[in-house]
Parts: sequence; structure tokens; C-alpha cells
Amino acid sequence: MSGAPSRRSGGLALWASFALCAAAIFRIANNVAPWDNGPSNVWHHYEYLAEGFLRGHTYLSVEPAPELLRLRDPYDPQANLKLRLWDASLYQGRYYLYYGPGPAVALMMPWRIVTGHVLPQRTAVALFACAGVAALALLMRDIRRRHFPGLSNGALAAIVLVAFHASWLPVVLRRPGVWELPIISAAACLWWALYLLWRYHQAGGRTAWALAAGAALALMIACRVTNLIEAGLVLVLLAPLGRPPAGARRSWTPFLGAAAIVVAGGLALLAYNHARFGSWLEFGQSYMLAGREIRGMSRLNPSFIPFNAWTYLWSLPDFGPYFPFVHATWPESFPEGYVGYEAMYGARFAMPVHLLGFFAVVWCFRVRSDPATRGIGTVVAAAAGSSLFAAAILFCWQGACSRYIAELFAGWTVVTSVGLMIVFGSDVILRSRRTTRAIAAALACWTIACVWLASAEFRGFMKQTNPRTYTFLAHTLDYPSQWAIRARGISFGPLDIDVRIPGAGPRGETVLMATGFPDKANQLILDRVDGDHVRLILNGNEDSVIETPRITVPTDRMHIRLSAPWLYPPPEHPYWDHFQDPARVIELQTGFSLGLERIVYQTHSMHYFDASDYEPQVREPSPASPDSPCVEAVRRVAPDP
Repeated sequence: MSGAPSRRSGGLALWASFALCAAAIFRIANNVAPWDNGPSNVWHHYEYLAEGFLRGHTYLSVEPAPELLRLRDPYDPQANLKLRLWDASLYQGRYYLYYGPGPAVALMMPWRIVTGHVLPQRTAVALFACAGVAALALLMRDIRRRHFPGLSNGALAAIVLVAFHASWLPVVLRRPGVWELPIISAAACLWWALYLLWRYHQAGGRTAWALAAGAALALMIACRVTNLIEAGLVLVLLAPLGRPPAGARRSWTPFLGAAAIVVAGGLALLAYNHARFGSWLEFGQSYMLAGREIRGMSRLNPSFIPFNAWTYLWSLPDFGPYFPFVHATWPESFPEGYVGYEAMYGARFAMPVHLLGFFAVVWCFRVRSDPATRGIGTVVAAAAGSSLFAAAILFCWQGACSRYIAELFAGWTVVTSVGLMIVFGSDVILRSRRTTRAIAAALACWTIACVWLASAEFRGFMKQTNPRTYTFLAHTLDYPSQWAIRARGISFGPLDIDVRIPGAGPRGETVLMATGFPDKANQLILDRVDGDHVRLILNGNEDSVIETPRITVPTDRMHIRLSAPWLYPPPEHPYWDHFQDPARVIELQTGFSLGLERIVYQTHSMHYFDASDYEPQVREPSPASPDSPCVEAVRRVAPDP
């Protein structure tokens, strides 16, 4: 085809795109290297597992603390808080992993044998992520050659970049811990299995491609056993179903070979369980040392489906004037029995480019009768089906975590990529070509921007592990809020707060003032000890910065002078540029104080979260709660500087 892009320049653009993705992957994952020194944190579990395998046993190479084993109930999350190896399984005095052993067996053990050195867990995460993106790039390259030769080299390279972001990898990689490694490695195996499925159908059913796909599926199950149904779907699509092409013979040999590999992998995983726990189906979750009491809980419950579907697909983030501007959503309430919730973003807002995947579904349906499109139709069906099966599990799960977004959209990322190829490389189903492509480009750019903002925001890791880049971005992108501060005459500084404390009110804690976000909140709390005494608490989430002793309140009023870093813009904000005294800046950015009539409680700490708005929220008087403490008035003390 004379109008087709040159193969050589196409390869250069494609692999330059992949190189950018790989550089980002390793940069993000290796940012946590300074945290490697903690032996009981989440950065070494698979290293311990690989070492245990090399020593000839199935338990981790690290030993439980003797104090943990002496506890009456070592699974009590309060009792084992400072003794446990985070999220490991404890059984008969040994630590195990309830996550799949695939990453240790396939990568970390061979690395140790060949090099003699331990492969850091974070590097293993990065290597699997790069391998997965490489499979996506190869698949997109081959599909373009076969079906969309008019797609430009630049568009193909851009689609790979978009797929990298649409997979949610830039967010998940911020914490390359024990939870993320099996998810990312399973996603990489899925992408390779889909590529090998494509090659199998393009090659007319060659056995070698089927066996390779079977190996990828077996490893996927070994990494993440919840992907078992997805593996079964891809395996079924290797079977010689339907009418064979003209002149070809139906052969079950490739499918049976792939199935034998998958079954062997599954049996090996069951034997691994039996060797550890004496049970074929015990993966270790019955013995896990979790951060909360989970024994006896049902981890899968169909009643969670509406809540989880809304969370993953439709929820909106919280918004703020300061970088990174969008913050993980936090529902007002959770279903009964719900356990975990962490850094969730709804795909409708954060990754709208996935809507373009429906172009691929429609296109494949329209050309389904053409034998030449059987390969791409099979791949799209397998990819879409894998996300549907992932949703069937995740939407019933007892918690929602950001890392599960990558698991949910791993298959659909392939469908979306094909949809982008259709939009920019075909006119078959497009009526308003220019408008559709403009909208598609906008959705792709929006997705890339939102994913990077979410990556910057995730648990504050970028700010802690890559402070220079974070400071540069925040300082540059926060200028609009600085202009708004000046235009509106907003001032910052300590606050004088008048608090009413009804004498007949109930005991307990009341949040008087707060800023930040639900999972990263700064709070001023009043704790009514009894009818005449209260305590004041300054919190950063659940960690107290200041706690006063019991204070006698002779009347129903209290006057407080509050000074805290979260009453100001974040430290990276250009607001601080006009301060002349660096010592004064440090004082304001770290100093906390609670001033009462004759005494001041003060300390310095970096443990706080950035403000969510220009002004903190206060608990105002409410007719619905007349006996609760409330803030009657707030006055700004002389602003700084």
C-alpha cells in the first residue's frame, strides 16, 4: 500500500514511545529505594520468598519475632501491631505469603542464581511492568500492520503512550510493594497471552504460539490466582472452534498442549498450598496478619456490587486549589461489612479514554463474518472478557484499592488501544471523522493528565520520595491559586476561635475544625472528658501532634488561639516566595500551637497534610445538634508576613 507509513520509521517511533514508558516505570518504582532499610515493611516480602525457595522451603526467609509468637493471640491486630511482618501469613511459627509465588519463581530466583545478588522487589515490579508494556507495543504494531496500515507512525507511538497511562501503571508503581507485584506481573502475563493469542491465530494455529500462550496463562495464575477465570477464557479461545479456514484442517493438538501447561501450573499451585498449610485450597488468607480484625468475614459479597461499581466507574474525586488539584474520592458511607478503601478514582473522570474501547467492540462485531478479522476479534473478545471477569470479582470484593484499578482495566486497555487505532486509522464506522478524532485526542490527553495527577497525589509518596520534581511541579502549577489569593485578598495566619461547650452535651470527641481530605485530614478536636473537663487534640489523620491534659471549663465558652501549618498554603506554593526570613518560613511550616488563656501548648512536626482549600472547615452551631460543641466565631490574627 503506497500510503502506508514506512516500517523502519514506524519501528523507531514505536520503540521510542516504549523507551519513554520504561524510563517512567523505573523512575517511579525506584523512588522508594530510600525506604528499603525497613525489614518489616512492604518492600521485601518477595525477596524473602525467593530466598526461602532457594533454601529449599516454602516459608519466607525472615523469622517472626519471638515476642509475636509468645502472644496469646498473635493474629490480634492490636497486639501484633509493632511485631508483625505487614500482611504476611503466620502459620506454625513461620511466615508465608498468601499472594502467588509466580514473580519469585519466574524472575527473582533465576536472577539470584545467575547474578548472585538479590533482585529488589521494586525492580521486579518495574521489570514486569516493562515486559507488559512491551507486549502491548508488539500487539499494537502487529494489529496496525494487519488491519490499519494507514495509521501514522506517530499515532501508533502515541497509542502506546496512552495505553501505558490507561492501564493505571503510573499510579500503581508509586508503591511497588508486596500488593502491587502480583497484580502488575499478572497484568503483564495477560498482555503477553493476548499477544501470543493473536500470533497463534495469525499463524494459522501453530503449536509453538499456543504453548507459549499456555505458559503465559500458567504464570498469570501463579502470580494472581483470582485471574483463573480470565486464563480459562483465553485458553478456550485457543481451541479450534467454529469452521476452519478453507483448505485448513481442524487440529486440537495446540489447544491440548496449552491446556496441559495451564493445568500443570494450576496443580503445582495447589501442591504448593498443600505443602505449606496441609490444604489444597488454603492460600494463606486464613492466617494473614492484617491491620484489622478480618477473621470470620466474608470477602466476597454480591451486595457490594452497586457500591463498588459506582466507586470504580462513576465516582468523582475531591477538588482543591493546590497541586495536585484532584484527590481520591471518599464516600460518605460504606456498606456494612466493608473493610478497605484506598485512593480510588472513578474511571469516568480519571480515564475517559476507555470509552473509545466501544469503537473496537462495534467494529469487531460489524466485521465478524470476515475470516481475515478472526484474530483481532478473538483478541478483543478475550481482552474485554478478562475485564468483565475481573469486575465480577472486584465488584463483589470487601474493599476497593487503587491497585485494583490496574487489574480491572488490564484487558480493557487492549480494547481501548484497538479503539484508538480504529478512530485514527480507519473510516469504517466514523461519521464525523474530524470531530470524533478531536474528541478522542482530548479524552486521551485528559486521561494522561489525570493519571499523572493521581500518581503525584497517591498517598503523598511522590512528595516524599521525589521532592525536587514534586516541588518544581507544585510551585509552577500553583501560580493560578496564588493569583486568586492576591485578587481576592485572602490572608493566612493563626486563628482566634470561640468555642461553645453546652453543659448538657455528651462525652466524647467532636471535630471543631478540619482541612485536608478524608483520608488525609488535619483536625482540631475537642474531647469532653466529663461535665467540667475537656481535652484538645491536634491530629494529622489518626496521629496526634498535640494532646493537652484535662482542662477545666468553668463556663460554657472556651477561647483558643490556633497556629498550624495547614492554615497556610503548602510549602511548595509560590505564596512563600515573598518571605525574606527562611527561619520564619520553617517556623510557620512546622510549628503547631494551642493557646488558651494562660498557657500555650506547642511543638514542631512535619506530620500534617496540605490544606484542601483557602479556609478550613468549621463545625458551626446546628439546631439538629444543640448539645454538641461548636465554633461560634473565627477571627484571623494579624496575617503573615
